[in-house]
Amino acid sequence: MCSSGFVVLQPQGISGEVLLTFLRLPLVCELMDLHTSATMYPAISESDLLALPIPAIAPSVQAQVQDAVRQSAHARQRATRLLDAAKRAVEIAIEDSEAAALAHLAAANPPDAAA
Repeated sequence: MCSSGFVVLQPQGISGEVLLTFLRLPLVCELMDLHTSATMYPAISESDLLALPIPAIAPSVQAQVQDAVRQSAHARQRATRLLDAAKRAVEIAIEDSEAAALAHLAAANPPDAAA
C-alpha cells in the first residue's frame, strides 16, 4: 500500500505532463475509485495503480499535451502575479492615490510581459 499517502511515478515512454493529464481524466479517476480502500482516507495500492491501463499516445499528441500543460502553468503563474499586483494596487490606492496604484500596476505588468 501507499502508506505515506502517495507514490512517486517515474514516467517511461510517456511524458510527465501527459501522465498527469491522463491520471486526472474522470474515467481514469473512476477506475482508480474501483480499487480504493477505506472511506475517510481512500487509498489505492501501488500495484493497482501501476496496473491501470495506459494507452500508447503518439509523440505528436504528447507534444501538444505537454505544450498545453506548460502554457496553462505559465498562465496560472501570471494570473497569480497579476492578482497579487492588483491587491497591492488597491492598498496603494487607499494609502496613497489612484495614480500611484496605476503606476504600480504598470510596473508589475510591463507591455512586453503581457504574453
